[in-house]
Amino acid sequence: MFADALKTLKKEFCWKSISFRHAVKAAIAITVAIVAARFLELRHAVWLPISVIVIMRPSVGGTLRIGWKRLWGTVLGASLGVGILFLEPATAVLVSLIALSFFLVIVLRVFSYTAFSCFLTVAVVLLLGVLFTDGWQFGVERILDTFLGVIIGVVASFGVWPNLARKNLRKKIGTLVELQKSHFMMLSESYLKGGITEAELVESRIKASVQLDQCREFFREAAAEPGLQGWQRSELTRLLRTFTRMHSLLISMSTIIRRGYGGPLPSIADGMKKILSATTEYYAWLECYALTPDECSDQPDFDKAIDDFMIAVGDARIKGDFEDVPIERRNNISAFIWNIRALGGEITRAGKRLHELRYGRG
Repeated sequence: MFADALKTLKKEFCWKSISFRHAVKAAIAITVAIVAARFLELRHAVWLPISVIVIMRPSVGGTLRIGWKRLWGTVLGASLGVGILFLEPATAVLVSLIALSFFLVIVLRVFSYTAFSCFLTVAVVLLLGVLFTDGWQFGVERILDTFLGVIIGVVASFGVWPNLARKNLRKKIGTLVELQKSHFMMLSESYLKGGITEAELVESRIKASVQLDQCREFFREAAAEPGLQGWQRSELTRLLRTFTRMHSLLISMSTIIRRGYGGPLPSIADGMKKILSATTEYYAWLECYALTPDECSDQPDFDKAIDDFMIAVGDARIKGDFEDVPIERRNNISAFIWNIRALGGEITRAGKRLHELRYGRG
C-alpha cells in the first residue's frame, strides 16, 4: 500500500499533472482565505478557509457546482437557524432540534450536498445559540464567511491555471466506451463459448460502472461551466442517459448469460456470432468517433446486420428448429437478441449526440 502511494505521488508530482496544479492552486486560495480572515478579524476565522477547502475542485465546473450548492445550503440553513433562535424555544427543544439536524446531516449527505450544507448550518447555529446569548449573529457571520470562501475559491479556479471539465470529456467518454466494449466482448465470448468466470465478468462490469460514475460527475461539472448554450447542456444530459442505458443493457445481458439454458441454438449460432461481432465493431467505431472523429471510418450499418440476422432466425422458425426447444431457453434467446438490438440503437443515439455536441444541431 505504501509503495503504491509513493508510486502515485511520484507520478503526480510534476507540473503537467492536473492534481499537482490543483493542489498548488488550492494552497494559494487557502492562504489568501487565512490572510483575509485575519485582516477582517472574523470571530470564526476557520470558517473562511474551510469553505475554500470544501468547494474547490480540479475543474472550474466542479468548483462552481459545489460552491453554489454550499452557498445556497448555508443561506437556507442559517436563515432557518436564526429564525428558530428568534422564537426563543426552550433549551430542551433546541437540543432536540440540534440532534435532529445532525441526524439529517448524516442521512442526506450522500443524496444532496445542498441539504447536507443546510442542516449542518442549522445544527451549528443552534448549537452556538445554546452556548452564547448572541448566537443568532453567528448565522449571519456564517453566511458571510461562506460567501467569501466561495468567491475566493471560484476566483482561484478561474484565475490560476483554469481547468475546464469539458476539455477532458472526450478522453473520459473514450475510456468509458472502451471499457463497455471490453465487457461486451467478454459477455459475447461467455455466451458463445463459455470459459469466462463469474469473477471476471463482475470485475469487468465494475470497471465500466466506476468509469460511468466518473463520466457522470464530469458531465455535471461541464454543464455547470460558462460558455455552453442551453441545448448543449441538454445534449450532455441526454448523452449521459444514453451511456447509462447502455450499461444497464450490459447488466441485463449478464443476467441472461447466468441463467444459461444452453446458449444459442446451433441453427442460429453462426448468425449470432456475426451479430455479436457487428456489435463489437459498432462499439469500436463509437470509441474512435469519441476520441478522433476525423480519423474514423464510415458508421457501420448495424440495422442491416440486425435485419440479416432476423431473417436467419425467421428461417430457423420456419424449419421448426424452435419447436422442441424448452420455453425457458427460447425466452432466454429472445431476451438476448432484444438486448443486442437495443444496445445497437443506444450506440446509434450516442454517436448522434456526440456529433451534435461537436458540430451543432442539424
